[in-house]
Parts: sequence; C-alpha cells; structure tokens
Amino acid sequence: MNTRKMLPLALLYADEEHQIDGRTRFQKLIFLMQMEGNLNGLDPTDTYRFEPYDYGPFSSTLYDDLDSHIERGLIEDSKEELDEEDDIVKYEYQLESDGQEFFEEQVSENEFERIVQEAERIIKEYGDIPLPELIDLVYSKYPDYAENSVLR
Repeated sequence: MNTRKMLPLALLYADEEHQIDGRTRFQKLIFLMQMEGNLNGLDPTDTYRFEPYDYGPFSSTLYDDLDSHIERGLIEDSKEELDEEDDIVKYEYQLESDGQEFFEEQVSENEFERIVQEAERIIKEYGDIPLPELIDLVYSKYPDYAENSVLR
C-alpha cells in the first residue's frame, strides 16, 4: 500500500482516542500534515492533490481512500444527521483495532516513525481547534485554497 493511503490511518493512530470528528476537519488536518509536515522525499504520487473548494483545500482522493479503509474494516465511520431539512451530516472516523494492526505492519520502521511523528504534531497543534477557527487558520496560511470558499 502506498504511503498516501497510510496518512489517514496515521492521523487516526496519532489521536489518543483514534478518532477524528468531521470530514472537513479530516481534510484540513491531512492538508496541514502534507503542507507543514516533515514528509520530504515522498513521491508526488504518494500525496493527496488538494484543490480550492467550498471550505478550502479538498481532495476527493482522500474520501476515496477513507471509503476503501472503511470497506476493508480498518476504519469505522458513523454519521449523525444534524439538520435533516438542509441535509447536514456530521461524520466521525474511528481507527479499528484491525486498522491499528494493519498500519503498524504495513509501514516500515523508518517511515512509521516519521509519519506518526508528523501526525502526532498535527493532532497536538491543530486537533482541538474548533472547526471554524481551523478553517480560518488554513485560509490565512494558504489563501490560494480559499478562493472558492462559500465562507468568504
């Protein structure tokens, strides 16, 4: 499995509860991990390609990879309907024990340490920031990704 597909598992692995609340938060944390992380040397095909979208940087491939991990039983997702009328749903992603084992087995010792360290740093620095503030922070640091935002 390529390194790119390991990044969502690493992010969940790094969180104490092995959980990330919200699709938008997941997108922003992976984006920050790639932009600010010490992941030098990764082949460009091993990273997510983000584009400006409704809430800043977005990668459809990240959703594809999450769906693939869910189908394989590595990640569990749950959905909470917040507003039925406006079709607003909140997603939660939880690393399953099989996902934790798989992650530990698949990533080489050197890559494992580097990726986990970056994921832990991102979680520590940005994990508890309320989503609106996280989005604002990403917009201020990376304004090119805010150009299609529905929030501006």
